[in-house]
Formats: sequence, C-alpha cells, structure tokens
Amino acid sequence: MNILVICHDHPHYTTGGTEVLSHDLCQAYSTAGAKATFVAATTGLSRPDMPAGSLAKLGDDYLLRTGHYDMFTMSRMDGTTWVSSFKEIVQKTNPDVVHLHGLDRLGADLVTLLRRILPEVSIVLTLHDYQLICPNEGLLLTRPEAALCHRPSPEACNRCFSDLSIDRHVLRKAHLLGVLGMIDAFVAPSEDLKARFVAWGLEANRIHLLRNGVPEQKQAPARTVDAAARPRNRFAFFGQFAAHKGLYTLLDAASRLQASGASLRLSLHGRMFHPSKEAQARFDHAMQTAQPLVQNLGPYDRSELTDLISGSDWVVLPSLWFENAPLTVLEAQRIGRPVICTDIGGLGELVQDGVNGLCVPRGNAAALAETMALAASDIPLWERLAASVQPPPSTATAAGEHLALFDRLKRKAAA
Repeated sequence: MNILVICHDHPHYTTGGTEVLSHDLCQAYSTAGAKATFVAATTGLSRPDMPAGSLAKLGDDYLLRTGHYDMFTMSRMDGTTWVSSFKEIVQKTNPDVVHLHGLDRLGADLVTLLRRILPEVSIVLTLHDYQLICPNEGLLLTRPEAALCHRPSPEACNRCFSDLSIDRHVLRKAHLLGVLGMIDAFVAPSEDLKARFVAWGLEANRIHLLRNGVPEQKQAPARTVDAAARPRNRFAFFGQFAAHKGLYTLLDAASRLQASGASLRLSLHGRMFHPSKEAQARFDHAMQTAQPLVQNLGPYDRSELTDLISGSDWVVLPSLWFENAPLTVLEAQRIGRPVICTDIGGLGELVQDGVNGLCVPRGNAAALAETMALAASDIPLWERLAASVQPPPSTATAAGEHLALFDRLKRKAAA
C-alpha cells in the first residue's frame, strides 16, 4: 500500500502535536510494511529560500512552499503554481491512500484537486482541531471574551466576526461541508471532538475513533535523586506559550504561590511563535511577577523530552479550549507522570480527577494554585495517582489501526 501523508507543517520547523504525531505515524506506516511519504506545507518564515509554490526535499520528506492563506475561507490565495508541484509529488508516489492531517495552510482546494487527479484513491482526514468549524483559529472560543463556544453556528460566528454578514458564515459552512463530502473517511482521536463535528454536520458513521499513539518507552526514564520522602513539588509545562493553553492562568497561579511562600518549582518548556510586541510584553510581565518560583527553560528537542518529563513530578496543562488529545498529556502518561489539567474537551477522556491526575476549573488561577500546593505536599496522593497512570497506545498500534481502516476503504471501493 502506498500512502501519502500530508500535514500543514513539518516537525523540523514546528514541533506542535499535529506535526509530530503525523510524522511519527508516517514512519510507523513504513515500518509496518507500507510505502509512506510525508509532505508538509512550509512558509517563508521557515524557508525564505523557497519560492511560493515550489517543492523541496527534507531528508526523505517533501516540503511544499505556500504563500498567502485565507483562514476564513480556508483557501490558498497564492495562485496556482503549487498545483504542478503537488502533481509532481503524486506522480512520484502513486498513492493508494492520501492521509490528510488538517487543511489549514494547505487549503480546502487541495481536496478538490486530489479528487480530480486521483479519482480512485481513498482520502482520509484526521480532525486534530476545529479549524473547519471555527474561523477563530479553530479554537471554538468567542471573541473578544475567549469564552467556550458550545454551539457554533453561522449566527454565533457572526457575533465574533460581525464585519461579515451571517450569509457569509452560512456560505462558508456550506462550502466546507461540500468539500468534505469528497473525503472517504474521517479520523477523530477523541469522543469529544467527534461529537462536536457530528453536531456541526458531519455524519457520525463517517468518523472513526482512533486514539493517538506515542513511541513506546525503549528504556527506563533517567531519574534524579528521588528519596521516597521528597515532596512531589516539581511542576512542568510543555508546549506553545499561548493564552489558549492556559499559560496565563498558570503564571497567575504561580504568582499566587510565590507570594504565599510555597515551596515548589514550575518549569516552562517551549516558546512563543512569532509573538507581537504586545504578546511578548504580556508574557514578560507575567513571568516577572512569578519569579523565582517559575523558570523559563525555553525550547527543547524531542530527544530530551523523556528526561525533562521524568525530571518533573507533575505535568500541568490548564487549557482554556476544547483540547482534542494533546501530545503533552500522552507523553506524560507514557512516562507515568500524573497530569493536572482542565476537564474540558478530550482532556476529560485522558485524565480522571483523583484517579490518574487532578482536574481544575477552567481559567481559575486561585483553584489551580490551591491544587498545586496540595499536590506538592501530599506524597501519598502522588504515589496513588502515578500508580494509576496507564500508558497511551503506541505509535505502532495506532498505525496498525489506521492501516486496517485504509484496507477496509480499499476493499469497499473495489467491491
């Protein structure tokens, strides 16, 4: 089976969960005996040397340079030079299955092109977020309040984007649902995400629940001096330094803990991607009020992740949006670390309060500070929760489930 895996960016440039998970899955397809090729969109920020629409190699992978992209219509606005480049990839790989990981930056027009040049090929789209449903960066958060949007609709979207008429929002949804009608199957890594897409308009029987996987632990995590009586007071945040990840709720909680004289440490691992001056100033101010309890340790290489997580007692992710199946949580559970998070979206399917982690109210810095103080001082609590952490599926297991789906689609098309 020849599989063409397409993602909106490459993990060499952007180490987000979608990029890492899709690349891991592509490699696992090859290990399982399929012939898999990874194609990633890239921009001038990462590859200024590439002209818009051009093609380049990165190891065994392909990079497709994109230009201007309209987030509202999910359309490429950089002409059609990319079409010939994409056709070149198709000719070289001759895929039986195209596995898409999102349509942002690549554009919904890619599906139309795929269906035209590959009429017999199975197209599968993994739904990692809500870009298709929500023009506010796919976050399902209202503007400007950043409240959760439980019932997205053209009318609700018009309240956030009042400069666009309700008719524009109606047409956007109708167009995107029409494009999605050309896709053979969808993959949802969480029940919560699947339910939201069904409520939006996708047929439930076309969405297959397949959990995300992470590489198996090949060796025991490196350990620091770890006396049994030591307080479990080392907390860590991993990922993008963004407001929707609950970063400022976390820094507010850290500031409260710092003022109370709490004996714990919070390490931030990650970075802001191309921040505005205002965003950088907000982050710097929040850091100043929480130091020295909090440390910004900056970006990390994935090869360091096992040691970084194992050097912490708790992984904290107080997200403000409907997370799907965040890689941070999966990686923490792979190493046996309990997670402190909000109980919204797919997080509630991964972390059960008082069973394998702790859940806190969304956006409540005071409650988060109290929970962290308790977690730091209650050694038996940590031991009980850590003992109940179950590792997520391996990447190899996830790849096998995907390959089984692809095989069913092929057999159905041939019948």
